[in-house]
Amino acid sequence: MYNNLFYEVKDSISTITINRPKTYNSLSTETKLELTDAFEAANHDENVKAIIITGSGKKAFCSGQDLSESKEVNQETADAWVDEFDKLYRVIRSIEKPIIASINGFATGSGLQLALLADIRIAAQSAKFGMTEINVGLPCIIGSTMFWEVMGKSKTIDLILTGRLLQAEEAKEYELVTRVVADDALKEATGQLAAELAAKPPVGVALNKRWFKRMSDSDFNSCMQYASEAHTLAYESGEPQQAMTLFFEKRAARKG
Repeated sequence: MYNNLFYEVKDSISTITINRPKTYNSLSTETKLELTDAFEAANHDENVKAIIITGSGKKAFCSGQDLSESKEVNQETADAWVDEFDKLYRVIRSIEKPIIASINGFATGSGLQLALLADIRIAAQSAKFGMTEINVGLPCIIGSTMFWEVMGKSKTIDLILTGRLLQAEEAKEYELVTRVVADDALKEATGQLAAELAAKPPVGVALNKRWFKRMSDSDFNSCMQYASEAHTLAYESGEPQQAMTLFFEKRAARKG
């Protein structure tokens, strides 16, 4: 059904698994389109009462934007590139069923944003978290907005400007994740939580989620608008292109 995802519905629970382990489950354009379709399918399926989003393998939940595509973006195409995220994120935000992010490994950049769009985030002990865009010269407008809502000003500025990674327990202290469990307990703990949420009265869940969305609509709309402007200016400066070229050169040297 999908080239980059596994999609399963069992016992009223939809599980969406990003399946690009060789790229640490990064988000290509095709992957974003497939995620949009999968979330819409789960939303419209009356048999689905809860949704799990996770990544295949043990190394990554989602490492964020596929940099092999990012390096091809320029000031003329930055707006369309941001629009890919806008469409995916709006679909996820509109879902009135509970969503759990089951985080197994790295959740960075837009991969962490994907997790933050979930209602509850449950992480393996070995998971790592960060908004690392600064390291490749990209502004982190959407991520900053999500961080600000969860953590406030000081921690957001620290993490966005340094791009540093948090271990799972520190991420829990920062309220980026709700629960941390042993690596080998993640699947079972996620399944139990999903079953608990799936059993809740669906209208009550939907009405709560509708209000959660309304409370953050203004900030979300503002950040998406500025994200297009900021990424256009960034690519116009040439910094992301230079940083990503250096990134790929270093990676090739390590492999060599």
